[in-house]
Amino acid sequence: MKFKLTLGFVFLSFAVCAAVRTVTDLPPSPYADTEVSSNVVFNATRVDAKFFDVRLELMGTVSNNVQIAFGRDADGDGDLVLEETGLVLAWRGGWYCVENVPESERIVEASVSETGTTRFLHMRVMTDTKLEPRTASFTNEAGPCFADLSDSAPDWLYRPDWNLLKVTRRGVDSSSEWCRVECEYRKFVIRIK
Repeated sequence: MKFKLTLGFVFLSFAVCAAVRTVTDLPPSPYADTEVSSNVVFNATRVDAKFFDVRLELMGTVSNNVQIAFGRDADGDGDLVLEETGLVLAWRGGWYCVENVPESERIVEASVSETGTTRFLHMRVMTDTKLEPRTASFTNEAGPCFADLSDSAPDWLYRPDWNLLKVTRRGVDSSSEWCRVECEYRKFVIRIK
């Protein structure tokens, strides 16, 4: 009589997946108004981001503007328009801005670093189990900024249904903009062998 022994193993693990989108220098504007923009699809198939991380770098001058807008491409045309935009992070001629677009609310903060012209604005949002912002942090080249937003983490800093971002540059000076958007997704995995 033979006995067959079967062993079962249960492997539990947490996996972190990340989606990263990077946008480097935009092409020169073909128009006299010097505005140029680019739309980038992100977060197209997942709505369970636990971390939403955005970094905008540029050569900041008083004559240039660079912004990164986030929203839902409701009409599916691949162009994020004002009515579809939820959040804007921007450099506007010497000021950093964070905008709640649907409510027409703009929070501004002056750049306090006087050394060089390389600027950056970094936002990191952590979501809760309902995928609403739980914590937020903002930094620029001078250190922590937008303290009120960091303390309260308003719900308009991240929406799980956003699927399009738009980077726009205005101005005659070279801004050498660079943007990085990262969404980290977490999932619970059970493997049975």
